[in-house]
Amino acid sequence: MKLTVPVSHPDEVEMLAANGAGEFFCGYVPPEWLERYGGAFWLNRRGPVVGNLLQRDEVSLLAERSHAFGIPVHVTFNAPYYTPEQQDILLPVIGRLARESGIDGVVVSDVGFLSALRSALPELSVHASSVMATLNPGMIDFLEELGVRRVIFPRSLGVADIAALCRSASGRMETEAFVLNEGCVFEEGYCMTTHRSAGALCVQLPGVPHRVLPLGGDRSEFLAGEEGERARELMGAFKDWVWFQNGCGNSMSPAGIPNGPCGLCALFDLVRTGVTSLKISGRGTSSFRKLVSLQMVRVILDLVERGASREEAAVKAVALRNTPKFCESRYMCYYREEAS
Repeated sequence: MKLTVPVSHPDEVEMLAANGAGEFFCGYVPPEWLERYGGAFWLNRRGPVVGNLLQRDEVSLLAERSHAFGIPVHVTFNAPYYTPEQQDILLPVIGRLARESGIDGVVVSDVGFLSALRSALPELSVHASSVMATLNPGMIDFLEELGVRRVIFPRSLGVADIAALCRSASGRMETEAFVLNEGCVFEEGYCMTTHRSAGALCVQLPGVPHRVLPLGGDRSEFLAGEEGERARELMGAFKDWVWFQNGCGNSMSPAGIPNGPCGLCALFDLVRTGVTSLKISGRGTSSFRKLVSLQMVRVILDLVERGASREEAAVKAVALRNTPKFCESRYMCYYREEAS
């Protein structure tokens, strides 16, 4: 099983390769895109600058250094959609990246753009982003028809869902599931917002003024008594969950390990789904967070592959994170049904 790791600078390659990275993914925003659109339209699911390479020479150097370690590189072009004009800009950009910079493939979300890309560059490896929302076997069939090499499952799927889709995809395409960092409160494939200005809607939602009303009946009165208290408890739980899913306020454990969405306890079960690759998020994070995240996943994955039980792997994962109250809450878990 490979570990797919984010990279945002060529200088990170050697460090991540030495710690077990099996694949890299990166963002690239060419100067002509910034000149035309600035920050008004994001080229990928990160801001126009942070977490992205901005010069093609940087992509070339990153690919060269990665290939020296036998590690492939895929570049993200995973905005929810591109206009026909934007597609005309991006297709030549990707062609040059493939021919001259040596990238191994791209990650895409827009089905129309995927179709255009397969026509223009039929030999290029294409991974279907989680933003494409592959939620059922029918989507697997559809992506196979379009020539997709790998499908990246959405964060909203549980381990049982992933196992079923891996069985459907077996022998036809590779599969990838999230394991660490950066949650998403909504289903990403149906979200048309960005994380710009004051932040995404999902982050701001718990702070929006609200009133607790009964379902049906006289809607002029707020819920009171036991019902009202229960409703307020549920809203409090929702606020907590949003906080955990959005990185726990950028907090760290006593050992300096960044907190955030985590699937370490589920690795025992994820390995058994047959998923091809495990994805660590965080293109826009520091080199330190990328390294620590990779090291944590590598430790637990090695433990599982050496024959550790589900309980042994989970105990080790909780000890590594060293935030037992966070783990006990289960709000930080990608796969809560498998959490300890």
